[in-house]
Amino acid sequence: MSTELLKSYKEAIIRLEKILDIKPDKDEAWYNQGNALFNLGRFEEAIASYHKALEIRNDAYDAWYNQGIVLVKLGRIDEAIVSWDKALEIQPDFYEAWYNRGIALSELGRIDEAIVSWDKALEIQPDFSEAWYHRGIALFDLERLEDAFASFNKAIQFNPNDYWSWYSRGVIFANLGSYEEAIASFNKALEIQPDHDWSWGSRGVALTNLGSYEEAIASFNKALEIQPDSFEDWYNLGSVLYRLGRYKEVIVSYDKAIQIKSDAQEVWYNRGNTLLKLGHLDEALGSYDKALNVQPNLYLTWQYRGVILLKLRRLDEAISSFDKVLELKSDYPDAYYNKACCYALQGNIEQAIENLQQAINLSPDKYLDIARNDSDFDGIRDDERFKALIQKGSNRKEEALQAALLKKAELEEYEWLKAVVRNPAFDFLKDPEEDIYTLADGEPFHDPEWAKTVASDPNYGFITDPEEDIYTLADGEPFYDER
Repeated sequence: MSTELLKSYKEAIIRLEKILDIKPDKDEAWYNQGNALFNLGRFEEAIASYHKALEIRNDAYDAWYNQGIVLVKLGRIDEAIVSWDKALEIQPDFYEAWYNRGIALSELGRIDEAIVSWDKALEIQPDFSEAWYHRGIALFDLERLEDAFASFNKAIQFNPNDYWSWYSRGVIFANLGSYEEAIASFNKALEIQPDHDWSWGSRGVALTNLGSYEEAIASFNKALEIQPDSFEDWYNLGSVLYRLGRYKEVIVSYDKAIQIKSDAQEVWYNRGNTLLKLGHLDEALGSYDKALNVQPNLYLTWQYRGVILLKLRRLDEAISSFDKVLELKSDYPDAYYNKACCYALQGNIEQAIENLQQAINLSPDKYLDIARNDSDFDGIRDDERFKALIQKGSNRKEEALQAALLKKAELEEYEWLKAVVRNPAFDFLKDPEEDIYTLADGEPFHDPEWAKTVASDPNYGFITDPEEDIYTLADGEPFYDER
């Protein structure tokens, strides 16, 4: 506020006090004094002045409205809503009151009521772009994305330079996976306000999702020029650099993010993964420990911690880490397998076989092949129990393969049956819910062998070629070809 304007408000208060000394029942003077006090930031005194005005004239809707504005400044939002309700009882088409009532309700988390208020404001003033924008935000929070999108478009229709509506429109496109459209919206927002880091950062995320990594890096760097303390942009920049294999730069970005937000477990975790890529095992272990200090129930962090300890041959500690993984996710095969490796290296054959068996039970295709060649098992490879486990697993794998082939044959037979019953010559009635096919005379069948017999009956005039899965009427007209 300029010095001149400040002076004018102070002078106004002095004049109004003189008037009120003479005419204390002049409601307009109390109202104007409230406005001047509000503009000077003297909110409690402003409330007292509005109270005086309303004691004299209870139907002064503008006094009720302004009192609500001041109450919001004081954080007394419930009272502000009551004040605006009073104003709207007197002046129902006061769209600013409906609008601000909606803002207050949204701050209280009463989103549905807020939308109703904004709808009322927009019935009265359809080109009120701010109401369209806030309505869009509320609908977005309710995950009603299409309705939110329509609201932001309305806001832009009435105010094409509405930065936040363009930005929010881009966020919706990004949420829907329409990244090119999202970038177009962020670009439009940046034409209006080129120094706003949010649009640069969100644009970078969209470019990342499109695989345009170099452009994404440029976008994140632009955001960080504007706002160097943006945790999200440092973190996202690191994530893109990781995808490009620029691991040393990743660490720099993650370190910047951690300086801003030291309890960000996701950064500590990904920093650990990056250090693991660089072969810096001790530093990676330290990062995983930091992540676990923040969030101790992340099974993957315990898993990678265990893997490093296994590589460092700190086997008892590694086993403890894998045990923690299995406390959190009891069906995680990697942890059982890595425990088996630890026990094999310790020469504990019973525990090695027990844990390897668990891993194979959960994922036979993967761990049988790995265990056959994993040097961690060299110390027990000649043990008969180890050999028996590998052989048993191989047998189970073969049985599973045969079962899969049998299932495939059954499915092919089922498809053959479906082809037969689709022939209009059979005049079948089909109940897809029950997978039962019924003849026109009411006789049901769901026996593939029976269907084959019917299909081969010359009375039906079919020529079938099951090799090609094509069925042809006697007159040569094909009726079914799924491929």
